[in-house]
Amino acid sequence: MGVVAAWEEFLERTLVRYLAGAATNSGYAATPKYGRATSLGHAYELLSQDSNYDPLKHYLKVSDARWVWRTADFFFSQHHYGILSSKSDLLNNANRIRNRVAHDSEKCRADFKSAAVWFLQPANGNLAQGYSPGALLLAVATRNFGNPINVAGVSHFEAYMRTYEALARGIVP
Repeated sequence: MGVVAAWEEFLERTLVRYLAGAATNSGYAATPKYGRATSLGHAYELLSQDSNYDPLKHYLKVSDARWVWRTADFFFSQHHYGILSSKSDLLNNANRIRNRVAHDSEKCRADFKSAAVWFLQPANGNLAQGYSPGALLLAVATRNFGNPINVAGVSHFEAYMRTYEALARGIVP
């Protein structure tokens, strides 16, 4: 659960900082279409479209990869968030796995089953009774991550770690 939360924090902080004009250690900065935010608080107001935005009470929709890259498309003429588009299903399924760990609701159970079936492709779409997020994360990843991340014998957990690292390096070159 912590990894997904850390990923979302990374997306939020980079998006806010790029909008406020920050550059990476290598000198990369997203190119704004309309100008830069005057502060981090102003960047939050612009991204949330709420002049009373309070990051202690509200949150940006960074759990939705599509929202992140589409928002970046709106504010920047050049940015690296487009790399999220090809990993949207993976990132959405990571949220489903995380939500199942955090919640025992019918919706979270159904969403987790959908994610597990997407990864495992079991016969008739059936999972073993009581199949858990831990079991899925420890199972060997055989599809959906792509190369070079999907190396024989790598668990879904490790494949996710490699995916997050590769995406982070793409967003903050």
